[in-house]
Amino acid sequence: MVGDGLNSPRQQGGKKPTSADDKHLPDKYMMRNTRVLSMCKAQLKALPEEIVQTACEELVNVVNLEDNLLSDVPAELKPMSDLLTDLGLAKNQLCYIPTFISQFSRLLAINLSCNMIRDLPMEFAGLQSLRELNISHNRLDHLPPCIYELDALETLTANDNQIKELDASESGLGALRYLSSLDLSNNNIQMVPPVLGNLTNITDLKLSGNPFRQPRHQILAQGTAAVMDYLRGRIPL
Repeated sequence: MVGDGLNSPRQQGGKKPTSADDKHLPDKYMMRNTRVLSMCKAQLKALPEEIVQTACEELVNVVNLEDNLLSDVPAELKPMSDLLTDLGLAKNQLCYIPTFISQFSRLLAINLSCNMIRDLPMEFAGLQSLRELNISHNRLDHLPPCIYELDALETLTANDNQIKELDASESGLGALRYLSSLDLSNNNIQMVPPVLGNLTNITDLKLSGNPFRQPRHQILAQGTAAVMDYLRGRIPL
């Protein structure tokens, strides 16, 4: 019989639920009290089903798998699709995001930073509750179109990629009426479209570290309001 804690050994000859050290295994009572499943820096290449089952039983709504060896978003998370509001997958080895991500319709925040992602599937647009998206430090050369469908998005962090162009039109960033924080620093943006200045809901804009010539560094240093004023002044009459 398995003990109450997930770090209790199985019967002799059985498999332990993960290849990670026992010290990394979450305790179900901690999950019950915090509603958090955290397995950071556990050398995980896969997520044990036994842990997910326990997380479901304890109504966990936050999963943090940061700094592991995951090459895929764990399909074992699917049973938690109606529970999760916050998913952390930063500092792994993800190259793509599977289409089943659309099942996690209650997600408010997802951190995909520090991976090797080049694009996001259109199914990502199914995350209609999403308020915070972090895709920084990946290999994106554009902002995936699915992002413009995220109606509730408030914070988009996409710094340190290779993004070349900005779409600030009404079908691009202009469609995100609640977007207030936008970080596109340290990319490869050649030109900042003046119509970006019309997105007055943006109160925190970071654009430094790109090769565009205008706005100049002196204007960027004055802060978001100055940059937005400058851009609006360059919109053709």
